[in-house]
Amino acid sequence: MSWRQLHSTIIEQAALVDYYKSQQPVACPNDSTPLKQGPPSQPVILYCPHGDFQYPDDWDAETMPGVQV
Repeated sequence: MSWRQLHSTIIEQAALVDYYKSQQPVACPNDSTPLKQGPPSQPVILYCPHGDFQYPDDWDAETMPGVQV
């Protein structure tokens, strides 16, 4: 493996990290259950059926990226 290939891999990895940080979760980070859509009055809110997580209020992209199921 050459240094150019290694550099290319590092650049690609950084792009993937940025992509996953920009995505909203589809599963609860606490127990991996699928998130449910909020009520019609608040359609942007996603929540865990067990009541321990709510997106975007409890979401931290720095510590929870890639919580996708």
